[in-house]
Amino acid sequence: MERTIIIAIVFSVLVAGWILATGQWAYGNVVGPLVNHSKLPTLEITYINAVPQGNGTLLKLNVTDVNGPDAYPASAPMMEIYNSTWHVYLNSSMISNYTVKVIQAPWNSNKKDYVNWYSGFAVILGSEAQFQLLLPIHLSPGTYHVRLFTPAVSPKDQAEANFTVG
Repeated sequence: MERTIIIAIVFSVLVAGWILATGQWAYGNVVGPLVNHSKLPTLEITYINAVPQGNGTLLKLNVTDVNGPDAYPASAPMMEIYNSTWHVYLNSSMISNYTVKVIQAPWNSNKKDYVNWYSGFAVILGSEAQFQLLLPIHLSPGTYHVRLFTPAVSPKDQAEANFTVG
């Protein structure tokens, strides 16, 4: 073999060894389970209100992301509204279509929370926004519950809130 090829093979083996050694030292991912120390997003509903409007219901909810990665926004692509006798699920495209206004909190004017057909609600870490949805259904008087489903988050940690229609 040529000298250049031998040097390239030795260098490749050394680099591969270095990568595996530092990976084992830092994360234990060569021998043992892979550990990912990243955080899951945590959405919270800080305010919720519903008022009848025409043949529908105007639902206002303030949503904030209190924990999770800073690299991308937390999303809630599905929303459940229910009471003791009735429930409805809204998927991301319905959330996007029914949202008539997004109001940013004054302290995070440089961050823009939004809705879209793929992610539903998208909230950036540390920000808060009021999402106003004009639901095409008239909610009868009573107490209702809202649950926002965030991917990869366990059911007990999903954002939930209650509201009353008078």
